[in-house]
Amino acid sequence: MIKIVRNIALLIVALVAINYLSGKFHKRFDLTENQRYTIAPETKKLLDEAELPIFIDVFLDGELPSEFLKLKQETRQLLEELAAIHPNVKYDFLDPVENLNPEEANQVVQQLAREGVQPAVANIIEKGKQTNVTVFPYAIIAYDGKRTAIPLLKSVARSTTEQRVNSSINQLEYQLADGLRKVSKPKDKTIAILRDSGELSNLQIADFIRSLQAYYRIAPFGIEFVTSSDSVTPVKVLNELKKYDLVVEPKPTVAFSETKKYVLDQYVMNGGNLLMAVDPIIMENDSLANPDQKAYALSRDLNLDDMLFRYGLRLNRGLIKDVQSGALALATGQGRNTQYEAFQWPYYPMASGDSTSDITRNLEEVKFEYTGSLDTLKSSSKKQILLSSSAETAIVTLPSAISLNELDDEIDPQLYRSGSQPLAAIAQGSFISAYKNRVKPFEIKDHKDETSEASIFLAADGDIMKNQIDRGQPQDLGYDMRTGQFYGNKEFLMNVVNYMLDDDNLIALRNKEIKVPFLDIKRSYDHRLLWQTINIVVPLLIILGFGGLFLWLRKRKYTS
Repeated sequence: MIKIVRNIALLIVALVAINYLSGKFHKRFDLTENQRYTIAPETKKLLDEAELPIFIDVFLDGELPSEFLKLKQETRQLLEELAAIHPNVKYDFLDPVENLNPEEANQVVQQLAREGVQPAVANIIEKGKQTNVTVFPYAIIAYDGKRTAIPLLKSVARSTTEQRVNSSINQLEYQLADGLRKVSKPKDKTIAILRDSGELSNLQIADFIRSLQAYYRIAPFGIEFVTSSDSVTPVKVLNELKKYDLVVEPKPTVAFSETKKYVLDQYVMNGGNLLMAVDPIIMENDSLANPDQKAYALSRDLNLDDMLFRYGLRLNRGLIKDVQSGALALATGQGRNTQYEAFQWPYYPMASGDSTSDITRNLEEVKFEYTGSLDTLKSSSKKQILLSSSAETAIVTLPSAISLNELDDEIDPQLYRSGSQPLAAIAQGSFISAYKNRVKPFEIKDHKDETSEASIFLAADGDIMKNQIDRGQPQDLGYDMRTGQFYGNKEFLMNVVNYMLDDDNLIALRNKEIKVPFLDIKRSYDHRLLWQTINIVVPLLIILGFGGLFLWLRKRKYTS
């Protein structure tokens, strides 16, 4: 009896000790194959720097389809991990329109829309029947009086719902960390958008600018006007440009003057970063809107060849056609009966990136339109090809006729044998001035012939940063409103900017890959009786087996 009491007492003491220690020391173990529940150092750093409470409202609650339930589960588990690291992380799951009448629900939806939260229609399959429900796959993060909406469901071109959710789960930690960064970090980097050489309009690059403004301070900037102004000299313009960390050139259509080239050259020589989306080919879809439905693609000379050559880059003016191409949407019908039909258009190459590069890993395909190609040349800088066409590519010599009648022709892969062609590249490190040992267009006291650290991005198509416009409203960059397809243009360009500005902590999070198992809904429904029987009968058989074994052992003990 004393021995039993002593054992019970020891057990109680051990349980109390374990409970006390578990409250003092908190440790979680991630035993998953791909460390899906291990928080990245970049996220931990953001949490450590947050001194105030972080409030997160997740609009994934109520009646949800199975794929959204999976997304909810993964989001909850991630938030639990964040809260375990930072006790000031407070989160809640809610249905924003639960128990509201239609009028109240509409007001809430409009309020959420103003904050960037857009509803989505999803399907629920139950007992073989399909019903539609409205879901809000977003979260809102608040910190120090600032709020921002976080999309939890990623749009993926040509994907199944399972693939979309899996891709979204890959991005969960990035999206939450990115949202926290937007509301907690100051904008300490500046970007100049060049506006003097016939570039894309503000409306055409509105979504790209809006995306940049979440992280950086943005301003328009002109250079060419200095040639006709006595009060603003090129030297003053160069000194102003040096204050910016990055200069963006969005599809210039007018040839560069030597003055502008020299300003940009000396900006780079002083450690500046230059992002250029340059179109060496003159061709727009509007040109096909004629009775013949035919236009000519022509070469565009921007007077940049000598400067790019010195930097180790070259634009090629052959027009790229690719078997792996996007869709061209054409209108059929008239008036209110107008509909759009999508046709594969080889002049829209779908470029993929290097899977080992931090900039392009796990990105969706990037859509190009009537693009040329580029080459990297031997120079003092280090070059990296970021995007290329597929192996089934053709190069068309310019000038060349393009006709919508080509849509009637079946694509013959045998005609696409030019191999993969580089479409976008980045050069980093040391650069030699394009004006070294040359006559300068104007004199400056501190001219530099080389720089030890700078970066230049070059794309052979300016349209990669152009968003579509619907009734005067800019659409998301990478979204084709006629076909409903989403492409990776925005994510790619944002990665490039982050990388060039040494702001690449979140790139690692964006590239994090997690494989999530999914339940086959149709198969589970077809075999539901089998699994229901197994789930009911097998546990009963196990209990009966243990009960029988216990009785047999007890009988054996007392009979012996």
